[in-house]
Amino acid sequence: MTETTETNPKPQEPIDNSRPTRQNFVRRVLIVIGLVVLSALILGLLWQGAEVILLVFAGFLLAIFLRSLSGLLSKYTLLSETWSVTVVLLLIIGLIALGVWLLFDSMQRQFEELSEQLPVAFEQMRRQISQYPLGRRIVEQMPTAQQFVGGQSTNVFGRITGFASTAFDVVVNILIVLITAVYFAYNPKLYNGGIIKLVPQSREKRAREILETMEFTLRRFLLGISGSMTINGTLTFFGLWFLDVPFAIPLAVIAGLLTFIPNIGPFIAGVPAVLIALSLGPATALYVLILYLVVQNLDGFVISPLIQQRAVSLPPILVIASQLLLAVMFGFLGLLLAVPVVAVVFVAVKMIYVEDILGRRVEVKGEREAKKEVRSEVIEQ
Repeated sequence: MTETTETNPKPQEPIDNSRPTRQNFVRRVLIVIGLVVLSALILGLLWQGAEVILLVFAGFLLAIFLRSLSGLLSKYTLLSETWSVTVVLLLIIGLIALGVWLLFDSMQRQFEELSEQLPVAFEQMRRQISQYPLGRRIVEQMPTAQQFVGGQSTNVFGRITGFASTAFDVVVNILIVLITAVYFAYNPKLYNGGIIKLVPQSREKRAREILETMEFTLRRFLLGISGSMTINGTLTFFGLWFLDVPFAIPLAVIAGLLTFIPNIGPFIAGVPAVLIALSLGPATALYVLILYLVVQNLDGFVISPLIQQRAVSLPPILVIASQLLLAVMFGFLGLLLAVPVVAVVFVAVKMIYVEDILGRRVEVKGEREAKKEVRSEVIEQ
C-alpha cells in the first residue's frame, strides 16, 4: 500500500493594481498638460494664421471652379484632365486680356469719375435731408464726405506709404490665391491624399466620401453663383441704361461682383447707385431703388432657390449670422467667404456628427454622388 502525499501550493500574494503608481500618475499628468499646451498652441496658430487659411480656402474655391470647367471640357473632348485645365486657364486669361483691351479705357475713366462723383452726391444727399427738422438730426449723426470716403490726411508721406502697403498686401493675397488654385487644380489627388492619411485606415473610405461631398457642394455653389452674378450684373446694367443713369457699366460690375455675398452684397451695391441717381433727382433715385429691389427679389426668390436645389440649403439666419461674425473677425475677406465656409462646415456637421456619431439618417446633397465617385475610384485601383 502506497501512501500519497498531498502537496498544497503556497498561496500567492495578491497584486495590488487598484492604485496607479506615483510614476504612472506623474506621467499621466504630464501627458494631459502637454495635450492642453499643444491644443492651445494649435488654436493660437490657427487664430494668428486665420487670414492665410481663408486665402488658401479661396484658392481651393478657384481651383474647384477651374476643375469644374475643365471637367466639362474633358467630358466632351478627347483632352486629358491636365490639358483641359491648361486650356481653361488660357481661355480665361485670354478673355480677361481681351476685355481689358476693349473696355479698360472707358471703364477706368468711368470708375475714376464715379469715385470723384460719390462724395459730391453724398453731400447733396446730406443737404436735401437737412431741409427737414428730422433730417437735420439725422445729418448731425452722419459722417461728412471726407469721412465717408476715408478722410483726407495732410501727411502726404503717410498717405503714400499707406497706399503702397495696402497695394502690396492685395498683390500678396492675390498671389497666394492664384498659386494655391493652380497647384490644387493640376493635382488635387495629392492634397486630398494628404488629408486622408490623417484619419485611421478603417475610416479612409468615409473620409473620401466627406471630401467628395464638400467638393460637390462647393462646385455646385460656384457654378450657380457665377450664373447669378452674370444675370444680376446684366439686369442692373440694362436697368440703369434704360433709366439714363451715368456710370452704368461700373455700377453693374459692382452689383454683379457683390452678388457673391448673398443678402448683404446687393444692398452694398445699391448704395452708390442710389447716391448717383439722387444727384439727378429724387424720382430717379426712387426708380433706381426699385430697380435694385426688383433684381434682389428676383435673385432671392427665383435664382438663389434654383442654385440651392443643386447645392446646399443653408438656413438664412445661419448665413447672415456667419457673415456678420466673419466680417467682424476678418473684415471683407471673411464677409466674402462666409457662405462657402458655412456650406463646408454644414456638410461636415451633417456627415460626421449627425450621421456617424449620432447615427441618424439625414439628407446631404451630393453624398450619393460622392459615394458613387469613391466606389468607382476603388474599382479602378
